[in-house]
Amino acid sequence: MFFQQFRDVFAWTYSKMPRLDPSIVEHHIDTWPDASLVIQKQLPLHPSKAPTIKAEIDKLRQARFIYPITYTSWVSNPVPVNKKHGTIRVCTDFKDLNQACLKDNFPTPFIDQVVDACVGHEVMSFMDGFSGYHKI
Repeated sequence: MFFQQFRDVFAWTYSKMPRLDPSIVEHHIDTWPDASLVIQKQLPLHPSKAPTIKAEIDKLRQARFIYPITYTSWVSNPVPVNKKHGTIRVCTDFKDLNQACLKDNFPTPFIDQVVDACVGHEVMSFMDGFSGYHKI
């Protein structure tokens, strides 16, 4: 299969993924001019899920995908989500930030349109970048 043949091209752990230089790529979130900043009240975490969340955050920090900051404009809670095979995916509650954002003129296409556009191509792939953190 294609992925097995070119296995060395893909990163299989966070540590194998190169960090993007902010001078090349920088993300900016446009919000409505009159949007008020929201700092969510910190929610308690279930003691059984806290170590998993800490481990995920530590992995992302070691890979230099995230880093600690002193002051923030927006604060959102981590949300642990149980996956089918018993592990936990750490998500972030961005509902307040999403409401303050300008709407995208280019929404995500419907999956049937994506699949139809792939007709005649030899390979179609969906990369989720390890547990969905860096979806491509």
